[in-house]
Amino acid sequence: MLVAVIDDKPKESHPEHDTQLATIRWHLSEGGFQEFRLLEKLGEGSKPTAIIGEVADDMSLDLVVLSMEAIHSKHVDANLLAEFIPCPVLLLPL
Repeated sequence: MLVAVIDDKPKESHPEHDTQLATIRWHLSEGGFQEFRLLEKLGEGSKPTAIIGEVADDMSLDLVVLSMEAIHSKHVDANLLAEFIPCPVLLLPL
């Protein structure tokens, strides 16, 4: 499993960066996931939806799972998901 951490700001502008990654790892392990990889895409200036599409395409992903919160908070543009994501997308009500 691959978990992508995407933000338009560089890592240096997030003093809580290491804590956030530790929290992500903890939640995944608590959820029973033992084998996963974290991929960081920070400060690249692209829209998160486009970055998700690039990662999905480059890695030939079978499924992209997103939280509905990413869409509700306008971090991910739901209208662009179908255009940029080359595989099925599962939206979770988290």
